[in-house]
Amino acid sequence: MNTIDHMKQRILDAQHNRLTHTDFDIHAELEKVLQDIGLSSADSGGEISFTGKDPIVPSVLRLASSAGIGMVAKSVAAAHLWRLRGGKGQDISLDLRKILHRLSPFYDRKWEKLNGYSPASPSDPSQALKFGFYETKDHRWVMPLEPYPKLKINTLKLLDCADTPEAVAKAISTWNAKDLEDAAAKVGIVMPMARTLEEFIEEPTFADVAKLPLIQIEKIGESEPEPLSQGVSSPLEGIRALGMGHVIAGAGIGRALALQGADVLNIWRPSDWEVDTTYYTSSVGMRSSTLEIGEPQGHAKMQTLLQDADIFFANRRPSYLNRFELDPQQAAAIRPGIIHVSVSLHGEDGVWADRVGFDQTAGTVTGVMCLEGTPEKPQLPAILVVNDYIISWLAAAGAMAALARRTQEGGSYKVHISLSRVSLWLMSMGIFDKDYAYTIAGSSDEHLYLDPDLFTAETVCGDYQGVADQVQMSETPGHYNTVLVPRGSNRPEWLPKDV
Repeated sequence: MNTIDHMKQRILDAQHNRLTHTDFDIHAELEKVLQDIGLSSADSGGEISFTGKDPIVPSVLRLASSAGIGMVAKSVAAAHLWRLRGGKGQDISLDLRKILHRLSPFYDRKWEKLNGYSPASPSDPSQALKFGFYETKDHRWVMPLEPYPKLKINTLKLLDCADTPEAVAKAISTWNAKDLEDAAAKVGIVMPMARTLEEFIEEPTFADVAKLPLIQIEKIGESEPEPLSQGVSSPLEGIRALGMGHVIAGAGIGRALALQGADVLNIWRPSDWEVDTTYYTSSVGMRSSTLEIGEPQGHAKMQTLLQDADIFFANRRPSYLNRFELDPQQAAAIRPGIIHVSVSLHGEDGVWADRVGFDQTAGTVTGVMCLEGTPEKPQLPAILVVNDYIISWLAAAGAMAALARRTQEGGSYKVHISLSRVSLWLMSMGIFDKDYAYTIAGSSDEHLYLDPDLFTAETVCGDYQGVADQVQMSETPGHYNTVLVPRGSNRPEWLPKDV
């Protein structure tokens, strides 16, 4: 059975055999994820333990388990690097009853705060094009998700309506869903049609996504080995990571690397914009700089930064990276030995490769939202997100695994993660019977939704309260050298290396 047929069988089996029990070998699933990137649980050098069981919140999916596996995979990769650099093995433990607050730390507006207030989106008071499903003329559902000004303007132009939920609903009701989805894709806006799992399997994009590894690591060039220095205080000390990460999935890679000691510099173009709610969660740990990479001087500076980087990460469309000479092959030509990490919506090739979208977009087209609701009334998961930060953690695990390979055999590496592919993985781990999941969530100690572990810091932006990673690492718990800075406020240069 080929990879595509195997994935099809797994998720259809999950769909047709709904779970009415909580049995799940999370350690075995973790081992599969680690083996795909050349690691194993034993690489931590200690014991790995989980507390709690899904369902934690009312959901048909193993949200806590998938988040926990992603977080621990990242932690094992860091522990492996730590041992390569002379550090001791360590125990890793995670409480599944808390991890969903780290997966979606902002949805209940309680945990992430700046000067005592939760970040908000005052520039978009109507919220007409955020996190809502609208019914179409043919009684299907679409989810316009346009948090950025250009997306919003172009969506209102396509719909020819005012920026209110009522006007958007009326305009969308005049379209058939597939026609609207296709028209939106042509003008570069986000308008996915909600599909059932079975419907997505019939799309050509299913094969494009299902054939991918969960974490793709590919050696794309040769270079000399680059051994890591010994006697350091953190696994990624001395490592430089250059990013063009935004929203959650991309920027979250930088946050994950920064926690373990990397110097992370995230680049924004002058025309870029970010939602405060997402910036104040995913940009924690990173320095932030502004460069116009579309102009000769800024482009040259970006290449200079890349020449001295160990890792490059981005969640930009393949054509965007290619335009600025930042795709994997171009980056490897500039900096032999680079670890190039990218996040895509539906993979890097195929009919939907250049479509724009977000975490919820992947969930809408792959069948997740119809599972959480119904085909007649799709809905978001209880925590609003499907796998955003999970993408970040898996990508960071892949980056660190590739970094470990570079120490021994040299080479440039491409690491790639797809939002839709991770959605398929989530469903392949089993789908709960909905009544059962809603009954069990919160019903006993192992299914309680506990408050998260927090951290506070005095930053140049103000007093910050954030959500910790909810994982305990006995030797390298992690520390942010930079907690939070205003977007684009740092010079585009690397910090001096101490190692």
